[in-house]
Amino acid sequence: MKFVLNTLFHFLSVVFHPLLIIIYTLFLYLVVNPYLFPYSGEREFGAIVLVILFTSVVIPGIAILLMLGTGFISSLQMKDRTERIGPLIVTAICYLWLYLNIRTHNAIPIDFGRFVLGALIALFMAFFINNFSKISLHATGMGGLVAGTLYLLASHGESHLYIGQWVINNIFTIALLSIITGAVLTARLYLKAHNNIDVVGGLLVGILGQIIAIRFF
Repeated sequence: MKFVLNTLFHFLSVVFHPLLIIIYTLFLYLVVNPYLFPYSGEREFGAIVLVILFTSVVIPGIAILLMLGTGFISSLQMKDRTERIGPLIVTAICYLWLYLNIRTHNAIPIDFGRFVLGALIALFMAFFINNFSKISLHATGMGGLVAGTLYLLASHGESHLYIGQWVINNIFTIALLSIITGAVLTARLYLKAHNNIDVVGGLLVGILGQIIAIRFF
């Protein structure tokens, strides 16, 4: 049983890694209302997705692997909070570059730009808190995803999501996201990567980052 739980919680930690949250949010925007992206053709849309993917996932991921290879960090888990400084700085630079390039792009909805900004704000707050406590970045990412999804459904969505022939009620979507968030936070606690304060603090930071971006930008 312990092996099964370890495998499951490691799987959840990988699938809902903080670096993947922006891509998941992009997918949600496309599902909720694809017409929010007024791109001129498939080629332009493909280029937009690739830019977002490379900037938010690939480049930070490669940088972290290089840090691992050069001994700057001892493992991908970065159990020592001081090891997270380099990866956080690189990711923040990538997020900042991404935001500056999409905030005025005609084919990118303003609210998606706000989500990226919210993720950037949360990242800066997490960087500051990391100097004193090992805040959970997984929880920060999930907090941002929850807040961003709620805002998206409230401002652009209908009462249902349409995925092919599937019709999904928004209440089910919110409930499912809440369950996933709870599972990810439980995973971080079960794997002893964080304590309760780290997890709750990370969740609140992720939510607060989105609130600041939505309210003031």
